[in-house]
Amino acid sequence: MADHAADDYGVRELAAAVGMAPSTVHRSLGALEQEGLIESLPNSGRYRLSLGFYRLALRGAARAPVVELALPYLRAAARSGGETALLAIYGAAELALVYVAEIPARHQLQVRPALHEWISLVSCAAGLAILSCLDSETLITAFGRERAAVKASELAGQLAVVRSRGFASLPGRPGNFSRELAAPFSGPGGQVQGAVAFALPEGRFNTVLEDSLGQLLVDQAKSITAVLIG
Repeated sequence: MADHAADDYGVRELAAAVGMAPSTVHRSLGALEQEGLIESLPNSGRYRLSLGFYRLALRGAARAPVVELALPYLRAAARSGGETALLAIYGAAELALVYVAEIPARHQLQVRPALHEWISLVSCAAGLAILSCLDSETLITAFGRERAAVKASELAGQLAVVRSRGFASLPGRPGNFSRELAAPFSGPGGQVQGAVAFALPEGRFNTVLEDSLGQLLVDQAKSITAVLIG
């Protein structure tokens, strides 16, 4: 229910989506409603996520170890850089990332990427930063999922630049006239965990700002890595 766009759901829709018998789904929905995580809509036989679910999800996300440890450094980046700062977490199973925290820019004109949605690794600077840290086998798998979106030679060139500079710089999604920069951070065993990023309007972007914001992200990412490794 959380991963789909509909506002409410019928028992048979949910049963088809999860591959379970409607009777089993109905019993499960009853248990979830009793726990306060969903609510039934009167006279419709349909269900939706409740405020109890959102409260639990937000509390859990805020207390995730990586998020909790990285937030002070994200705030420091936002204070120094003045642009919208973002914390991206890498999902290894999904081969994608999700933005889990945001510190808005000080400027009236801001870029505000969507939070809590899976995003392709090849479509944003944070994804390129994460890709630059993956082993060759995982990188090939990730590219295989996105081969229609980017050419292998183009991706290889982008990753070489990221590894050389320590951060990724990429135009935002088509139509939003923005620029994204990101630097990756790692955890125990040197495994990449995510990236810290800036998003800003293309009109404020220039090469001098790119270098200063990029280095700021590199420094904060190193600090996050040091804390996660302990």
